[in-house]
Amino acid sequence: MQPRSVAVVGASEDDAKTGAKALRCLRQSGFGGEIFPVNPGGATHIQGLPAYVGVAALPSVPDLVVVAVPGPRVPALLEEAAHLGCAGAVVLSSDVPGSALEAALATARQRGMRVLGPNSEGFFLPRSHIAATFAPVVEACTAHPSPARRSRRSVAVVSQSGGIGFALFGRALAAHLDVHGVVTTGNESDLEVLDFVEHLVEEGSAGVVLMFIEGLQNARRFAAVADKAAAHDVALVVMKVGRSEAGQRAAVSHTAHLAGADTAYDAVFARHGVLRVADVDEMMAVAAALSLMPPMTGGRTAVVTTSGGAGGWAADLLSAQGLSLPALSPALQDRLMAHLLPFASAANPVDTTVAATEHHGRAMLAVIDTLARSGEVDAIVVNMGLSAKGRIVGMAPVLGPLLAECGLPVLFHSHILPLEENLAALADIGAHGFGSFRACALALDALRRRGEFLARRAATPPCVTRPRDAAPLLHADIRMDGGILGEADTTALLSHYGLPVPPSVLVQDVDHAMAAAQGMGFPVVLKIQSPQIAHKTEVGGVALHVTAETLPSAFVQLMDNVRRRAPHAQLDGVMIQKMMPPGHEMVVGLVQDVDFGPLVMLGMGGIYIEVLKDVVFAPAPLSHEQALQMIDSLRTAAILYGARGRPPADVDALARFICTVGQMGLDGERRIDQVDFNPVLVYPRGEGVVAVDALVAMVHRNADEVAQ
Repeated sequence: MQPRSVAVVGASEDDAKTGAKALRCLRQSGFGGEIFPVNPGGATHIQGLPAYVGVAALPSVPDLVVVAVPGPRVPALLEEAAHLGCAGAVVLSSDVPGSALEAALATARQRGMRVLGPNSEGFFLPRSHIAATFAPVVEACTAHPSPARRSRRSVAVVSQSGGIGFALFGRALAAHLDVHGVVTTGNESDLEVLDFVEHLVEEGSAGVVLMFIEGLQNARRFAAVADKAAAHDVALVVMKVGRSEAGQRAAVSHTAHLAGADTAYDAVFARHGVLRVADVDEMMAVAAALSLMPPMTGGRTAVVTTSGGAGGWAADLLSAQGLSLPALSPALQDRLMAHLLPFASAANPVDTTVAATEHHGRAMLAVIDTLARSGEVDAIVVNMGLSAKGRIVGMAPVLGPLLAECGLPVLFHSHILPLEENLAALADIGAHGFGSFRACALALDALRRRGEFLARRAATPPCVTRPRDAAPLLHADIRMDGGILGEADTTALLSHYGLPVPPSVLVQDVDHAMAAAQGMGFPVVLKIQSPQIAHKTEVGGVALHVTAETLPSAFVQLMDNVRRRAPHAQLDGVMIQKMMPPGHEMVVGLVQDVDFGPLVMLGMGGIYIEVLKDVVFAPAPLSHEQALQMIDSLRTAAILYGARGRPPADVDALARFICTVGQMGLDGERRIDQVDFNPVLVYPRGEGVVAVDALVAMVHRNADEVAQ
């Protein structure tokens, strides 16, 4: 990334060729090292520089080789460069033969040469004056120079897509952000996105990394890289597209049905404080906020506006994003009115009228300063027309120091089409002009989520799991050849992990059912047992509140229901289970994600879970605090804390249950595919939880795997 010399192989005078563009970009970037144009055509000079017929003919070994030759020629060229001792190669070429490339990469790894690409658009680091790309980025840097004042955190772009990566880079430049550089990884035959993110974090050169990914070569590594970024106070902002293979799983559990294609990514992002965005406008808004402003410690927002209508508009969009616009105290309103005309309004939104922008914005500056010092708000959105020439330049001598010292995010917006000079002037004092109120809302939401994550991270101890060699993966007697686990094996599994379940007995006839029920006490529940029936209620395979008087008829009716609705199902008998007293009906589940491993699900609603869809996922393992955070993130979490006069539920017991399920998922990662505990009844505080029903689906394995 910091070469002293660069060879451009495929260099040309023909502006239509990639090699010509790559050489021109490198020269225009201001690169101060040696540049070697290489082309076998025999030209003595290319673009005014001495040219060479091959890398072996160069006067010295280049640190970096930029490859812009037809795909079939790439493998041999990489092998030659590796044998010469080059440190790295950027392969801009596409259509490289796979088998030959693998052999060349093996040689490169053996010789210590790393490869970016193929099918990469390369990288560009403006401050280091190195452009290993054919994208017309140097001209963009000239048109949009960096702000005069460096931001709190510079912005870097790392993208699997070359076109999107450089588009984001160009957008960031046009938005007057402090941009460190851009890297595009292409087909990732060697180096991948996470290699460059980790490098940027360790190097300390960027405080905000914008990522565009379709998937990850080594998804398990993402958590470690994200943790390292958090430890270095580097914010990761991700635009993730594409579908994972998880969405193609044959889903037999509610958990798997509710786990969409990107559920694992969302869960892992949330765990590690990664901010996911939906489009480029949101990405730019979030990048600007994280680059320039401190995280929010709350959601209280003040709107200051020269237009009453615009203030109401802003208030609606900020509220829709979950931010609050608190009423300002009478004392604060009095202090604000001391700077405003009598017909202004000091409510929130604060309508200053346009008069506040006169005299170099003296009144507007006083309002911002008063709000920032009040302790009543966590952020300020300022809406004023930025169409007047010199408006920000006139305010800058006071506004710049004010923003640097106030300690709150202050966002600027213009309801009138702004002049570019005002947006640039804001950037020069460490501020940003946002393009819409929605962008302001998204930016503040990102700052709030960032602040919440950092506080959570500081307060939450790391999760410690049992050492793998100290925990048997699963009970030795449990069948492991795939499919839905039988009741006896399920009971053994739950017993092994100490998960609370009601007393139960598997029986084959009415007489044994009566004896079992009398032994545990009425009322009881009858449940059909079959490896082919995942959801018993759907075939009439459950009978509740069964008494001694109703048991014989309930048993017969249950068997009749199942034979009619699932005539081909193998019936293993009927489970007689103690009827548990009512509690809050929750669902705890587990699903193995193809990229990230075990995901734990928590949901409210029992049999209605797929209707209510009040669920949350988190990657295993989970600490007790993280399990409590899962509970609190449910939309209906307030019910568990004592809504409508009901006693608070035993959320600590539920959290312990969640943690245990996560550990079970880790221990059985290659064996357990899906699990549903539905319902899990949660009783009042101190009375625990109980898993009334369990569905465990094992991974299908062949005979050799079972034997091993």
